[in-house]
Formats: sequence, C-alpha cells, structure tokens
Amino acid sequence: LPGCCLCVGLRSRPTHPGGRSRVMGSVPAAGPTVAAVVTSLLERLQDNEGDRVQTYRQLERALQGGDGRLQSGVLNRLIAEASGDIRAAQGVTDDVRTAASDILVALAGSHFHFVMSELQGHLKAVGGTSEEFVYVTLGKLASSYG
Repeated sequence: LPGCCLCVGLRSRPTHPGGRSRVMGSVPAAGPTVAAVVTSLLERLQDNEGDRVQTYRQLERALQGGDGRLQSGVLNRLIAEASGDIRAAQGVTDDVRTAASDILVALAGSHFHFVMSELQGHLKAVGGTSEEFVYVTLGKLASSYG
C-alpha cells in the first residue's frame, strides 16, 4: 500500500508533490482516550495488581489530563474503589488512603455531586464516629472547590 508505514503508531505523510519519493515526516497516531486509560487502571486496582499508590497517582494524572467526564459505570466503580480504600479498617496503608482521597478530589472537579454524595453517605453510616480520611477528603474538597 503506497503511503503506509508498518511502524506501530506512525503513518507516513505523502511523498513530495514533484513525484520524488522523499518522505516528509511521520505523524503520530492518536493515543488511548482518557476513559480507556482510567478503565485499565481501575481494573488494575480491582484485580489488586501492582502498587495501589502508584496506580492511584497514574489515575490522578490521567484525570487531570483529560476532560474528566467518565461513563457512569466507570465513575461509580472508581468512586467505590477509592472510597473503600479510604474506609478500610485494616490492610490499607495511610499512603493508599491519601492517594485514594486525592482521586476523589480529582473526580470532584467534574463529578462533584457524586463524590460528595459518597462522602456524605460515609458520614451518615458511621453515626458520628470519626473517620479521619473522610474528613481529610472533605477538607481537600473545600479548599479545592470552596
């Protein structure tokens, strides 16, 4: 096929108009969408693969780099995963809780109502018992969006 390159992620530009076969450069192919990256990283969290803090940090970068709008199923699963890590009674380090809290703050930029509803649900469920990272997350939300 004329004008095609078998290199992954690259397409050749057309040859010089004068009929010469000089290639003028390469154009990178479009990368994965933010939604695809978030879905992949969410699956890694759900399957307990790799370092959770690192995965949360990658998620945070992906969310900051895109428009932030996610499909409702992905959004709900991500909120549930992060909120589960924040509330976990044992087996979760403070570093993981902090990273999960940061994800909820990042999600609140485009899905504030959903994140706030989740956090309010935790406060109602504990009946006044202090859950440090729920309060920490609420504090971050107030300073970021208040």
